[in-house]
Amino acid sequence: MQNKQDRFFKWQRQCLLPLLLFLAPVYFSQSIANYISNGGFEENYNNCAGPGYPLMVAKSWLSIDSISFGGVYFSYCNNKVPKSINTYQYPHSGSSHIITNFYCPFCGIRGYPKNRLKKRLEAGKTYCVKYYVNISNSSPFGMDGFGAYFGDGSIDTISKCTIPLTYITPQVKNPLGNVIKDTLNWVPITGTFVANGTEKYALLGNFMADNAVTTASIGGQYYPQQWTDLLVDDVSCIDVDLPAFAGPDLSIAPGDSAFIGRQPDVGIDEACRWYKLPASITPTTPALDTVAGLYVKPVVTSTYVVRQQLWCSGVKWDTVVVYMNLTGVEKRNALNDELKIWPVPATDKLHLQVKGAGLWTLGFELEIRNALGQVIKRVENVSLNGSGIEIETAGLPEGVYTLLLKSGSSETVSRRFILSR
Repeated sequence: MQNKQDRFFKWQRQCLLPLLLFLAPVYFSQSIANYISNGGFEENYNNCAGPGYPLMVAKSWLSIDSISFGGVYFSYCNNKVPKSINTYQYPHSGSSHIITNFYCPFCGIRGYPKNRLKKRLEAGKTYCVKYYVNISNSSPFGMDGFGAYFGDGSIDTISKCTIPLTYITPQVKNPLGNVIKDTLNWVPITGTFVANGTEKYALLGNFMADNAVTTASIGGQYYPQQWTDLLVDDVSCIDVDLPAFAGPDLSIAPGDSAFIGRQPDVGIDEACRWYKLPASITPTTPALDTVAGLYVKPVVTSTYVVRQQLWCSGVKWDTVVVYMNLTGVEKRNALNDELKIWPVPATDKLHLQVKGAGLWTLGFELEIRNALGQVIKRVENVSLNGSGIEIETAGLPEGVYTLLLKSGSSETVSRRFILSR
């Protein structure tokens, strides 16, 4: 038995570890964007098999205790979108959303959709939170009590799950008196908060006492009954400092395609706009796409730029070069391996040197591009033989740059570097 276990563990070390190391650059090179699991309610457990469609049909979503009312899953696949008995509405994005109740003082029902985060939030970091609501067509009243609470495992100890949970203070909430009664458009509930590092659940709901909720009449066949059903879609929680991510530079053969950027996800998709240089990027420039990541199929070596702006943070940029490797992947990789640049980060000078001169020739053209892909410095007839060269960077602002070396034989090598003073 021991020998069998030894052989198994040996196989793990020899086979699984190299596989994980191979996959690591693909799966672990980028940080989590949206911490909400299945924020768009697109994934489901039973493929809409029915007959009922409780909230838990949507993967990663439950009510507080998994058995009380939390909401109902509406989707194209169960013929509840766009028309159901309660409302007529298309999802904010995708094919699915949920419907729940946040206010019903005389019926003893309140839904609190709960989500298990992809990962605990990090202490001291600020997060942008957003979810979209739309009041159902049948609701006689609109209201202002919309919140989002992020908490630890103590949420699992709540036993009375359909009453006003007034002892919970949501970190994000709709302003008091801002009554939402729109049955046509999706309205965002937004806010930011600083995490304490224990948060592993997100809880949506109305955490106010019934007599503290401000309401406004919508009318309809059920008026003057007092209740508010609402649709919820596209829930996100994103680090305010999340950098833009276009992905690493890569090489493809003619006719191939490549994936660049992050995996698409709720919240981050709507924050990203892609451009292909040499387009002049202005507020009115049409975007190549509006998604966190996409497949591209260039016919020549091309530079792509992603512009990222969350609703609660400034603009961030990143670039990626997709090379059409007409001279062979192996040769360009060898060129990359021989090139050395320092210091990291650079300040007023950048040093370039090669380990060997076997693959290098005279007459290289050197370019430095900023985060927008714009050429801000060009030097012709560069020689990297011997001790290398020194490039002045004192006049450049701090930031992320791309250095490219081009030769007449179509060989191109690029390296990212950072200026910080």
